[in-house]
Amino acid sequence: MDELEEHLEIDRQKIQTSVGLQLPIEMTSYTLPRNTEVYIRGIMEIFLEECHQDHLKEYLNFCLSELLTNAKKANTKRVYFQEKGLDINNPEDYEKGMENFKMDTLTNIDHYLELQKKAGLYIKLSLRILADKIYIEIRNNSTLTVFEKERIQQKLDSVQQYKEMDEVFTNVLDQSEGAGLGIIIIILMLQKVGLSKENYQVLSEYDETVTRIILPCNQTVFAGVEMLSYEFVNLEDSIPILKEHFDEANKIVNASEPIDRKALNEVVRKDLSLSLLAIRAAVDKENKFLNLQKAIALLSDYDLKYLYSESNPRNRLVENQGFFERILLHSRKVAYYTYMLYMNCSVKDTFPQDENHMYLLGLFNSLGAVLLAGASKNQMDYITELSKQYTDYGDKILDLFMHRNASTYLSMVAAKRYGFDRSIYYDLVGWNGLSIVPEEDKNRIAILHLAEMVDFYSRGMVDFYQVDRYALKLFNIIDENQFNKLSKDLIEGYKKEYGED
Repeated sequence: MDELEEHLEIDRQKIQTSVGLQLPIEMTSYTLPRNTEVYIRGIMEIFLEECHQDHLKEYLNFCLSELLTNAKKANTKRVYFQEKGLDINNPEDYEKGMENFKMDTLTNIDHYLELQKKAGLYIKLSLRILADKIYIEIRNNSTLTVFEKERIQQKLDSVQQYKEMDEVFTNVLDQSEGAGLGIIIIILMLQKVGLSKENYQVLSEYDETVTRIILPCNQTVFAGVEMLSYEFVNLEDSIPILKEHFDEANKIVNASEPIDRKALNEVVRKDLSLSLLAIRAAVDKENKFLNLQKAIALLSDYDLKYLYSESNPRNRLVENQGFFERILLHSRKVAYYTYMLYMNCSVKDTFPQDENHMYLLGLFNSLGAVLLAGASKNQMDYITELSKQYTDYGDKILDLFMHRNASTYLSMVAAKRYGFDRSIYYDLVGWNGLSIVPEEDKNRIAILHLAEMVDFYSRGMVDFYQVDRYALKLFNIIDENQFNKLSKDLIEGYKKEYGED
């Protein structure tokens, strides 16, 4: 294994985590040397493997190389025009500058690459799976000129004339901008795998030029995971509960008459499974979602004693499960962070939800992960057997269901089955996809996103760049130092509140 392969294997775990959490993966270069381009291609190949789209590697490798080259050329053009004292947005200057651009930069490319670096002009690859789509983006911080937009549109409009690569090489030639073949060949490549020019976008965003290829997820794998999620939730009505936490609740409900509901609430609110029992029981009675304190108040002493007893068939006690316990810890931290972020949010008065609701939203955001981590043998045997009916994709579907981004979807499926409001179960799948969350819900879900990211960031699972800009802006965070301070403050607050790390 050479040095490049070693680096890629080290990065594989991070890519798996990012795909599992549906967070963006980014790499940035200012000069894009050959070894960096090879490394970037390796990252994209691993990403496609994790998204179960390995068969697209050959086609997308060409597209990636072409897009990287175009972004690099765009940056070179900016510093070239600046050095020549030409206005790139002026039609006459643009035409004059492009006369010798290609030859001048080819013969002295190192000089212009150094100027690009000094000017802070970058090329960035961004990869992401979001819901049922895969996004491959090349970004550079050189905004498109009117002339460049026109040329791009001309190429896109002309694509339908061509069926084969030979026709393109014979008929397309644009000496000023380069061969001019790239965009057309990319579209033809996409057409070969059943896509169209609608899957290719060029736009300006946040003072960047973005070239985006949008791919559908593997529909067979996607549908298989969806089916397994519903079958998993519907197979059993029991909830996995950590035995030592269950014993605490059981002790309180049997300690006094009447039951000390305040003491019970303090124990139950720290554990997703125990809270779920009370909330489900309240939903059954009231046909609506209540906060935990109200749910416990609604239930009679008899209800609570039965709810937290071993005779309740909904209780499935789990012992000595380190991973299960870690998921519960994560949910508890996210609940606390969500609560504190809400309390310190400048726009919280615009929310119809209160702090108790937000706390539960943070707690239940790990619902799918908890159900998976505490799955019974019966559930796992059944799901494994079901996955085998997908002859070509069974292993991939089971792997995705158990270890990747399926747990977020599973949270929604479970919440629906438990009778939660539609708004609740949609909130539970929105935290890692703020760009597709409705505007009226975005501020609330941004808080949940930030709470999740604080815990993942503190454990080294994600990097600062993966935190959504919208969520950061909500709390006036502009750099990593500020986010780091926010994280430390929340972590310290949690330790004081719960007396644990």
